[in-house]
Amino acid sequence: MTDHSREPRFKLYGLYIGIALLAAVSSVGLYAGGQYVFQKLVRKTDVVHALDNPASADTKSSITNGAAGTSELRKTSESFRAVAKKVGPSVVNIKATKGASPKTKMKMHPRSRRGMPTPDEEEGMPRDPFFDFFERFGTPFPFQQETPQTSVGSGFIIDKKGFIVTNNHVVADANEILVRLSSDKAELKAKIVGTDPKTDLAVIKVEGQGNLVAADWADSDQVEVGDWAIAIGSPFALDQSVTVGIVSAKGRNSTGLTEMGGDLIQTDAAINPGNSGGPLCDLDGQVMGVNTAIYTRSGGYMGIGFAIPSNLAKDIAQKLIAGGKVVRGWLGVYIQPLDPELAKDLGIKEGVGIHEVLENSPAAKAGINAGDVVIEVDGKQVKDVNELQRKIGNFKPGDTTKLKVLSYNDKKARTVSVKIGELPENEKEVGERVSPKDQEPDKLGLVVSPDKKKEGVVVEGIQPGSIAEQMLGLEVGDVIVRLNRQTTNSVASYKKALSSSKRIYLEVKRKGRTLFFQFVLPD
Repeated sequence: MTDHSREPRFKLYGLYIGIALLAAVSSVGLYAGGQYVFQKLVRKTDVVHALDNPASADTKSSITNGAAGTSELRKTSESFRAVAKKVGPSVVNIKATKGASPKTKMKMHPRSRRGMPTPDEEEGMPRDPFFDFFERFGTPFPFQQETPQTSVGSGFIIDKKGFIVTNNHVVADANEILVRLSSDKAELKAKIVGTDPKTDLAVIKVEGQGNLVAADWADSDQVEVGDWAIAIGSPFALDQSVTVGIVSAKGRNSTGLTEMGGDLIQTDAAINPGNSGGPLCDLDGQVMGVNTAIYTRSGGYMGIGFAIPSNLAKDIAQKLIAGGKVVRGWLGVYIQPLDPELAKDLGIKEGVGIHEVLENSPAAKAGINAGDVVIEVDGKQVKDVNELQRKIGNFKPGDTTKLKVLSYNDKKARTVSVKIGELPENEKEVGERVSPKDQEPDKLGLVVSPDKKKEGVVVEGIQPGSIAEQMLGLEVGDVIVRLNRQTTNSVASYKKALSSSKRIYLEVKRKGRTLFFQFVLPD
């Protein structure tokens, strides 16, 4: 009985195993079939997908798309090549000697920190004044030399008559200027036609040269962030060097490189010593800017360069060619950016604050006062300090214009007619003087007493190191006549007005002049 009962059981086990094997084979078959149908219906022809799954890649499709990408890169390369061929013949190398004879022996440059020769040592070059801007950014220049000082820079021809645009800092005060054209290694003597230190632009000229190729100007107002930017020049005396990048930013006006509020173009195209005065071009081979400086902490290229916009450079160049100098309009005021809280208090969004009105200036004669806010020039809104500088500077001396100003005292707007003067050689037009921003009253560092004329309170003493001394620049003898629109004809009224607000608007009399300060007391 026992043997007979085991036989059916073994048969049953065999049946179970057979069913399991059949199910496994069926599952594999169904999966493989599904994959086959899927590959047939949805072919992975995209190059990126093919790379994600190499086993299913369509080799022919990948090769086709790769070739298309290479073709596009070749087109981009051809665009750069075309710009170099078009603009290159207009770009020149400039060497300007200042001081003693060019034959004077120069001192050897010291070695760099790593014991290797600096780039200028390797090329046997003198210092490029392009580095002067490095010092303005707080970076020391790594070597010195004896006189004569020789500036090495770039420029570009703007007229077949031989006019060349470059930077003022390349040729200023030069005894001799030598220009090397792209088509001729011989050095030609050039003369200065005119310079404009306020925008760091200059025009020089070479005589008696035929077949000169002039560069075309672009409209810098049409330049956008992200546009290609091609710099051509002579970095480290390497003529016709071409570097490529993009326009990184526009409207850079806080660099301190120009006095007249130039909104510089920022680029990451490699700009190095010797590129000063060279062109920054667009893909059409037109000059969108004049390379003028770089920001660096290492003494070399760090991806941040600046160019003067072509529209400004073109205008200045035309004026220099016509008259040898740039004559600008002058208002006779010191200005400051509009404080946001003051703007809110006055009910405006944009404008420029008047910090001081110079005695007998056009502004003083027109009735403009310290504390006024300029909001329009000839019916057009003024956004910021740089825009006001440009608008006033573009007027000719003797022109009459109308300014709309808002009074700090009564918050009333009025329109005044101003006869524009001529900007003195040693005076900024409406230059943004470094003005006080913060003050801390009697906490402040000020010791005040009643004014004998009862006009306000007199500053009798100033605590050393206080905000009043270091930031506001107040002086003993100054008379504080108003504080937050309240007259301060007594010490008590002054202290009361001072304690009532963190944001302070201060009107001060100093030797017949009226000064206006706006600031916030620190916490």
